[in-house]
Amino acid sequence: MSDKQTQLVELAGRLADQFAGRATEHDRANSFPFENIEALKQSGYSALVVPERHGGMGGDLLDFVLCQERLAQGCGATALAINMHLFGIGSMVERAAAQGRPEQGLFLDLIGKQRKIIGGGLSEPEGGGDWGLFATKARRDGEAYVLNGRKVFTSLSPVVDYFMVMATVEGEGPLSSATFAVGRTTPGLELVETWDAMGMRATASHDLILKDVRVPAAAMADPRPVGPLGTEAISLFAWFELSIAAVYTGVAIAAMNFTREFAQRYKPFTLERPINYLPGVQFAMAEAQTLAAQSRALYVSTARDYLENRESFAGEAGLARLITAKYAAVNNAVRIVDCCMEIAGAHGFLRRHPLERLFRDVRAGINHPLSNARAREFIGKVALGVPLGTTPRW
Repeated sequence: MSDKQTQLVELAGRLADQFAGRATEHDRANSFPFENIEALKQSGYSALVVPERHGGMGGDLLDFVLCQERLAQGCGATALAINMHLFGIGSMVERAAAQGRPEQGLFLDLIGKQRKIIGGGLSEPEGGGDWGLFATKARRDGEAYVLNGRKVFTSLSPVVDYFMVMATVEGEGPLSSATFAVGRTTPGLELVETWDAMGMRATASHDLILKDVRVPAAAMADPRPVGPLGTEAISLFAWFELSIAAVYTGVAIAAMNFTREFAQRYKPFTLERPINYLPGVQFAMAEAQTLAAQSRALYVSTARDYLENRESFAGEAGLARLITAKYAAVNNAVRIVDCCMEIAGAHGFLRRHPLERLFRDVRAGINHPLSNARAREFIGKVALGVPLGTTPRW
């Protein structure tokens, strides 16, 4: 790693160690870690990918991936929540630089210098895990747009200052979608506290309801026709897929760290030595270590390739590479934690140990876009030369 990467990962490590002591408490209470988010703001981590001239740390995609992997080892829910703030900003910075859009500077100042938090308005109950066409609608009304719809999985919702709402734009020629920046206090915007999940409980991923929400036309960004994937979509997926891969690998690494220490000290009275001397334990840990190494090699190398040659990620084949990294990593992470549970036995089932929480948290990974079934469809069609628009899909 470069000196800068080392410093950033060390910061993520200090924060992770601080958050680890509160992770169980927030999981059990299904409470939001306000103190963790404040620490992320105060340390500058919430502006990790914002350029330094705008008050950020200037991290690139690889820096982000490495830091998120380390942060998730302390509290997966906090890492996942702040991920939903940072990945969109990273993509925004990348696209603004490529397209020469200085007007983004004021928005980046809000995040970097004022430490504002943005949140996603992507997933919808009607969407079934697909992105592209949204049930939420935006209708032009004079110098404003009126938004109506419902979003789910709105992580960070208690502290979001601006919601980035993706909607289908009606009545403006060819079918298109766009992103709208909606301030937290905008009339018609309502948060409904629905989040009570099996894992990642401290993300506060509640529902966001928009009822006749009016925003100025200037609040619309990235209008794009529904159809072939453009550079904006590839950029967004690059920052999302690779960081999600890193977060869940971090959760798996935390499970391995606990299990390694447990196996080195736990000695049933029937054995002369701790269980780390048992071949079965060694084999399970070997599988976990190998899977983690595979995941890291894939998403780190993919991030490097993306930074060095973004043009090579154009189109469906490029997107398939990004989806493959996420698909492999999250499924490897689930298997890693299962191996750890095999080693710990009934002890891993007990809530006094963190492995029980990690076992639940890691399972959320396969549900992030693209979910397992959708990812296999996408990767398989690209590999076999089947157009994505082929119908019927199944």
